[in-house]
Amino acid sequence: MTLTTAPNLQIAEHRCPDCAQPFRRITGFVHRDDAPYAVFYASCHHHDGNDVLLDAVFGTWDRDDHSDHVTFGCRIGPVPGQPGPAVQLMPAAASFDPAPLFGRRLTTDEAAGHPRLDDFRELVQHVLSTNTVIAEHLRGAPHP
Repeated sequence: MTLTTAPNLQIAEHRCPDCAQPFRRITGFVHRDDAPYAVFYASCHHHDGNDVLLDAVFGTWDRDDHSDHVTFGCRIGPVPGQPGPAVQLMPAAASFDPAPLFGRRLTTDEAAGHPRLDDFRELVQHVLSTNTVIAEHLRGAPHP
């Protein structure tokens, strides 16, 4: 089974509600074997070094019913004593207002025990290995 990112990525500039610094949010759709699979939101912040807050929503995408949607969240960035960025689960969609699209927003503990955790890990790896904007941000490159 192959993951691909749809070519219509959206990149928007925002201000962090916590620190008031500008950040970029990349929104993209991921397909599995050419079928809609998940949507992700990658918020590229400058908190403790460059980090990314990534949320991914899994569910059915061919109707307006979001009752089967589940959202995972993680932070990708520097961790003391760790070479390179690390991925840490965190509460899902914490920086977003409530919206039906997110369905069930998982807590860190819920995500750690969720049957779709491996799907989320695979999606995170896919996004990190294919999205140059996120990769450059994590390497510390300034925004153009």
